[in-house]
Amino acid sequence: MTEQLRTPGGVMIDALGHYKILERLGAGGLGDVYRARDTRLGRTVAIKVPADALQSDAARREALLRDAREALALSHPNIATLYEIGDEHGKAFLVFEFAPGETLERVIAGLPMNARRAVDLGAQISDALADAHASDVVHGHLGPDAVIVTPKGNAKILDFGFARWTRGDESGLGEAADECTDVVALGQLLFEMLTGNRPSGDSASGLSQSLPRELDTIVTKALAADAGSYPAAATIAAELRSVAAILDVRASTEAVRPAPARSRRPHRWREPWIVAAVALAFAALAGAVWWLF
Repeated sequence: MTEQLRTPGGVMIDALGHYKILERLGAGGLGDVYRARDTRLGRTVAIKVPADALQSDAARREALLRDAREALALSHPNIATLYEIGDEHGKAFLVFEFAPGETLERVIAGLPMNARRAVDLGAQISDALADAHASDVVHGHLGPDAVIVTPKGNAKILDFGFARWTRGDESGLGEAADECTDVVALGQLLFEMLTGNRPSGDSASGLSQSLPRELDTIVTKALAADAGSYPAAATIAAELRSVAAILDVRASTEAVRPAPARSRRPHRWREPWIVAAVALAFAALAGAVWWLF
């Protein structure tokens, strides 16, 4: 069902430029979110329309668009791409890649994930962070609700570069986000995927003993990162792939390991005393038959 937008003047519209509005998906830090159809390219997109209060504030609107122009430079398979910054009917809007699937928060649902799957998603997220950091763009508000896991099992990070808007810190007066902020958040994501719980002061390390020791080291270093010393996201991605190889070898070894040998007890009728008893029974029967004749 088409859900219309309202212009600042109160006029109802069902399209922004060449994007036909299909449905309202909800609201977030960047404003209302709509699923729409790009009538030129024939693809589904997600359009985020900032609230009217932000639209009417020239300084805040320009700050948002400045952040959006920086985000336009990002292009990575694990980042939901910002395709376009638009302006129609007096409304500025942002056109993003539509990422179907569930949030990582819902995928975890308070339970440990399969370790191999968690490591794979962690490597994808690390790759995305490394690529963005190379362009001097940080996420700043990375959490399980900011990552979509697609039906094909791929990670898509949402709202990259819009941290101060999604955190509600539009003035930029709060704690500045940097690459270290993203690395610590990555460590928290890894911990939560592997344990089902968010790390606290007394649970910043010590994963399951069944997991490779190297994985515990990676998570511990990321969680303990500080502005003066932290592992690069690219380094974490490489280390996670090494752990993935360890898990794959372990799985293949267990798959070909022979089943434990069963004890081969002789059938009871083969035991010596039973054989002797049967022989005596046949002998007695034979004697009885002989006497009958």
